[in-house]
Amino acid sequence: MRYLRRLVWYIASRLFIILLLIGVLTVTFYYAMNATNIYVIIKDGMVHRAQVIMMDEPLSTLDAYFTPSWIERDETLQQAVNGSGAYQNVNVTGFDHRISLGRVWCWPWENTATATVTERIPSIDGKSVSGSVPAWPEGTYTMILTREGGNWKIRNITATD
Repeated sequence: MRYLRRLVWYIASRLFIILLLIGVLTVTFYYAMNATNIYVIIKDGMVHRAQVIMMDEPLSTLDAYFTPSWIERDETLQQAVNGSGAYQNVNVTGFDHRISLGRVWCWPWENTATATVTERIPSIDGKSVSGSVPAWPEGTYTMILTREGGNWKIRNITATD
């Protein structure tokens, strides 16, 4: 009986360790998958936002990256759409957009995530009526993203400078 009890205890302990390892690997996999998706959404979304502001791209290109409520609240974006933005009298032909992702946190079972992002555009190609192209304001932001229908979207951006 003692040997049977030891055998059962040995098998149960090894099974527990294996299940714990599988659980940790599963959580790590889903975290990495979500973090990668979030990085792509942030990078592409912020590039398209800059294109809408500086290059008169259609506002509808942002629907895949931002929630409609955020698009309505973004002052810089709304100024550009209404024709009163800083790049109104500038013919921008291209720019160098840089995103640096500082921190991402998203539990695999939750539908919200936060990220710390630094955005900068070191060079803007174009011509202005006044002669100089306005510089893009560099900044560090805290972003909140939500998963809607299986897709991540940026819900809020707050400057942390």
